[in-house]
Amino acid sequence: MNQQTTKPRIQIIDALRGFSLAGIVLVHMVENYVGGPTTEAFNEATHVGALDYIVEGFIQIVLRGKFFALFSFLFGLSFFIQMDSGHAKGQHYEWRFLWRIILLMAIGLVHHYFYRGDILTIYALVGIFLIPFYKVNTKVILALIALLFIGLFRFVIFALTGDGMVFLDEVFMPDSPASTAYYELLQNGSFTEVGWSNSTDGQIMKMEFQFGMFSRGYLTFGFFLLGLLVGRYGILHRYKEFTKHLSSLFWGSAIVFVVGAGIAMGGF
Repeated sequence: MNQQTTKPRIQIIDALRGFSLAGIVLVHMVENYVGGPTTEAFNEATHVGALDYIVEGFIQIVLRGKFFALFSFLFGLSFFIQMDSGHAKGQHYEWRFLWRIILLMAIGLVHHYFYRGDILTIYALVGIFLIPFYKVNTKVILALIALLFIGLFRFVIFALTGDGMVFLDEVFMPDSPASTAYYELLQNGSFTEVGWSNSTDGQIMKMEFQFGMFSRGYLTFGFFLLGLLVGRYGILHRYKEFTKHLSSLFWGSAIVFVVGAGIAMGGF
């Protein structure tokens, strides 16, 4: 009888998944799961003292975006691990991954009915483009990652549209009529009315945020590709061999973060 050997799980990746999920929950708790810009009335109702603003400021500067980036990175890493394992067994894993993407999209659409900040549909939509990149040359992927992270597509959108708006006619900001209307709907609307709004207007708003002037979706794909490359080189599989390099990368990133935050604050 042939016994199929199972590769041991990579514990550091599981730990990072748990860490990123905990962070995402924390960030959403502060946002009160609204899934969009909040009105001034909402902010006043959810901030009862200076400590609330301090906590929110800390999360805004230090945490927000970091956990989403980490989770996106892990999505790309998991994609590579699954593809690589399938090809090692002589299987064409592309079709199974595509099937999982379809299931992820279905789950995301149901989730979006309850919460218009759902990210699963975006992961499913963007994740499809990971499949052809599995065998693309590393230098090409690195070049694309660099272009995504410097915001090339955002500049392209502004060049094509003039104002960066792709799916909406106005920026969905806290003081916009759309934000006020949605806040009132959350207060007074029925479950069905809120769900319908999330599934229609909410989807359009999310697409604007992801692929319009804010361009979160392009960065998400960049982190997908970064995770793919880390998987390709087995960095987290053999992370102890890269401890010195990862430590240097951490401190270098910290310095860049502090300098960048100082420049941004000085700009205000």
